[in-house]
Amino acid sequence: MPLHAEELRRFLAEATGRPVTLRLNDNQHTLITARPERPGRGIRVSIHRIFLNSSREVLDALARFIVAPKPNDRKTIRFYINENANRLSRVVPTRPPKARTVGSARGDHYDLQTRADRLNERYFNNELKFQIIWGRRIRSGRNQRHATLGTWNRRARTIRIHPMLDHPRVPWYFLDYIIYHEMVHIAVPSKACGDRMAHHTNEFYAMERAYPFYRRAVAWETRWLPKLILQWNGGRQLPAEAAG
Repeated sequence: MPLHAEELRRFLAEATGRPVTLRLNDNQHTLITARPERPGRGIRVSIHRIFLNSSREVLDALARFIVAPKPNDRKTIRFYINENANRLSRVVPTRPPKARTVGSARGDHYDLQTRADRLNERYFNNELKFQIIWGRRIRSGRNQRHATLGTWNRRARTIRIHPMLDHPRVPWYFLDYIIYHEMVHIAVPSKACGDRMAHHTNEFYAMERAYPFYRRAVAWETRWLPKLILQWNGGRQLPAEAAG
């Protein structure tokens, strides 16, 4: 039988000998955090709700982990997270997600669905199930030098691509590389690394580099992406040579 949150809190308090304030989380990256409360000897703990279903061995390791992490406890927790990684996207969220505007795969210059379907067929045997849409058209300050070009939302099974890539001078092989990168996130599960989830593993990087235009795409990113970001935020237009 799974524990209730209060039962887990009481267990951790008894096992550590300290007052515990517990919050359950639905994080995809940091699954466990523990911070001392002041004043007093209490501990403020945030733990992913998958631990409500864990064994006594895992709970004991968890109690020791939040006080003084040791290699064996890390190993036990890492093994449990990896065994239950498929449940991280299926847990019931603490609060309902905010309503989102439904996006579209069709842009002014590129149709994401067409490009994603071609990649799925060629490199993933049509085994990946997801939807793909352009993200919201939000600009930031002129001095910004970085941007998140793609995201994979496992719970919604949706890939979002930054709309600034919907540009005639962004070459197809670079856009395909960004889409392919997010598809690799679907194909290669994240793994536990201590109390965190590693989303970019050696297996991930190996599959990413299997994209035939990987070097060409990275070279384009290095040379032209900073200029594309500046243009997106109101700067000068990309020169024609960026399109190759």
